[in-house]
Amino acid sequence: MQKVDYFRPETIEEALELLAAGREEYKILAGGTDLVLHLRERKVSPKALVDITHISALKGIREEEGKIIIKAATTFTEVASSTIVLEKIPALADACKVVGSPQIRNQGTIGGNIVNASPAADSVPALVLFDGVARLTSKRGTREILLTELLQGVGKTAIEPDELLEEVILTPYPGSVSGFYKLGRRNALAIARISGAVELVFAGSKIAKARVALGSVAPNPFRATELEQFLNGREFNEETKEELIALAKNLVADKLGSRASAPYKREAIAGVMREILNRIEQRRGR
Repeated sequence: MQKVDYFRPETIEEALELLAAGREEYKILAGGTDLVLHLRERKVSPKALVDITHISALKGIREEEGKIIIKAATTFTEVASSTIVLEKIPALADACKVVGSPQIRNQGTIGGNIVNASPAADSVPALVLFDGVARLTSKRGTREILLTELLQGVGKTAIEPDELLEEVILTPYPGSVSGFYKLGRRNALAIARISGAVELVFAGSKIAKARVALGSVAPNPFRATELEQFLNGREFNEETKEELIALAKNLVADKLGSRASAPYKREAIAGVMREILNRIEQRRGR
């Protein structure tokens, strides 16, 4: 593996100083589960690594005025076991529980999963589901941007070289029930071949509000507004579920076009959606 300089700042301010000085030549190291592989394969050649894992201000989860705020260096294990996440946004807990192996979940971070901008990022469909907003900070100031705008294609983001992803802000619907599911090639260490997340608010037997996000269908996870519009105001019954699945299959086929994976994923989304709806049904009854 190539040799690079290594810095380990203790505060956000120290990290920002380094990023401002290094610009494009410095890379942030958080969990390192993807970056270390890229270094070994020489896909990236930074002059230095800025290790942010010892910055306590970049770790933690809190609830504030109906929003769930997750610091960027919080690990998947920490997110999956958080009482706040399990109670308020269980779809994200579902997603974080199936990221790689236990070792990867203990090491990998929410921020890294976002910045990597993979179409198959496990946590990102759930983050997008809850209208995720990234808070970016630099010596120039702080700005907020929707994750759907931050992610700009495979491996591409709107983050400037001197900016640090500080936290992601989620806004679940009050009283909602949610779930996530992914289908991979194998159970352990599976990279998602297709994934989805759904959030519903019920008014009696009807769906009052709905959000749906899909992953591994487009260059980045996205909100499926067509499916959301269909669900709003519908009875939550088997007929609605089957109609939703049919619409999801058509949406996946349209997104993938003539790609080789299209026929498989068109059928696979049916199982993914059924599993998510089953989870929501179970959680609704608790």
